[in-house]
Amino acid sequence: MKRTVLLLILVASVCGVVFAGQPASSTVTLTPEKLALIEKNLVIGLESGVPTLQASAALVLHQVKSLAPDYSFSLCVIPLMRIVKTVDYDVEARLAAGLALFDLNSARGDFAIARTARFEENQRVKKVFVAMTYERGLEHNLY
Repeated sequence: MKRTVLLLILVASVCGVVFAGQPASSTVTLTPEKLALIEKNLVIGLESGVPTLQASAALVLHQVKSLAPDYSFSLCVIPLMRIVKTVDYDVEARLAAGLALFDLNSARGDFAIARTARFEENQRVKKVFVAMTYERGLEHNLY
């Protein structure tokens, strides 16, 4: 019960910050201050240890990154890498973290995804991360 409440509070606070004061029909304007606040809240969710909250924070990061592609979200890279690389974590949280890490397009994150793809025993995670590694290789003309 506490986990569900915590998850709802985090998602509501992030959505509230993103869409505060915005009419439904207009585009969302994210200032650097709003993005910094969103990033701090997402780091809290990613480091929570609650699998559903971690997955939700990673997916919110994926969505916010599409709204603000120039913002780096550098504080989120290490928590996302920790989720991706830890075998004991929930598979859905690891996949969501991998997707968010792939979107951040950082060298450290790409390396974590590639290493996880190479040494992963869970076939579901391995297949998705191999595809991400291959896609990144195509973007950098490695294949």
